[in-house]
Amino acid sequence: MADRALLINGAPASGKTTLARRLCDELGLPLVTKDDIKEALADAVPVPLPTSRVGAIASDAMWQLVGLIDGTVIVESFWFSGRDGEYLRRGLDAAGIGSGVELWCEASAEIARERYLTRPRHPAHDDAQRLDEWELFHRDAQPVSGFPVLRVDTEHPVDVESVALRVRALLNP
Repeated sequence: MADRALLINGAPASGKTTLARRLCDELGLPLVTKDDIKEALADAVPVPLPTSRVGAIASDAMWQLVGLIDGTVIVESFWFSGRDGEYLRRGLDAAGIGSGVELWCEASAEIARERYLTRPRHPAHDDAQRLDEWELFHRDAQPVSGFPVLRVDTEHPVDVESVALRVRALLNP
């Protein structure tokens, strides 16, 4: 069972997945991402599914998978402050995680919006229909876990080695 987590959070298109994959390699830790699970679920059936419902199923599966991993795990998703705090707490509890670090990805609205509109995405996300929601998320999102927060500027290239050193120091005080 997992005992610690590096949560990679931030508004949609802030660079979470890119940074999470690089930190996975740098830290040598397992990575579980909600979007990978959501896309696999959507690919399992030959008809379009409602993105929010598939996302909820993927989130539940994510925490169950995290709970099967021993030690420290990287978990990447978007947890919206004011909406997802209790859900996040239940997921952490279910997975056995009592401590961790929340890495908060930050990028300007202009850069993140451009990424949001132009990035290649699986149809399961239906991003084109969710731009109003994205505006709200980008404007109001904040860290939500209660863990120590490491803010990372993901608008520009990230020094992953430096971030990994800071993560290690926070995870292993």
